[in-house]
Amino acid sequence: MGIVLLQSTLSPYIKINGVHPDLIFVVVVGWTYLRGWEEGLGWAAIGGLSLDFISAAPFGVFTLALLLVTLAASLSHGRVFGNNIILLLALTFILGLLFNSIALLSLNLLGRPVSWIDAFSSVILPAALFNVGIMALVFPLLYLINRYLNPQPLSF
Repeated sequence: MGIVLLQSTLSPYIKINGVHPDLIFVVVVGWTYLRGWEEGLGWAAIGGLSLDFISAAPFGVFTLALLLVTLAASLSHGRVFGNNIILLLALTFILGLLFNSIALLSLNLLGRPVSWIDAFSSVILPAALFNVGIMALVFPLLYLINRYLNPQPLSF
């Protein structure tokens, strides 16, 4: 998956205070928002497995987090938000908090110590804010790809 390669190669260069954006998370949430839970779950599984293969975390941590976040994101598909980018950015922030919290909780349950206050202030919150900024840049491209894949007929 190209996004995994992009995330793994660009992460050292686009960090802010040691926090990098979760490009796969952003793409999966954006695509789920546009196309629904079926396609979102497929991309979450592919992206999560890809992240699990390249990370030092126990296998399955990122797949589980992405799948759960995708299910939460799918609740918004075509129902609440329509095509409102501001509400999508708010959703991205909330789901970003959830994504990193699930990943850290999984690590904690697997025996890795987690200092929750430090994790929230130095990883979870900054990453969620960073992901909102990335979503603002990436979503227009996802929207155009979606329009290309599903052209809307002209109505007269």
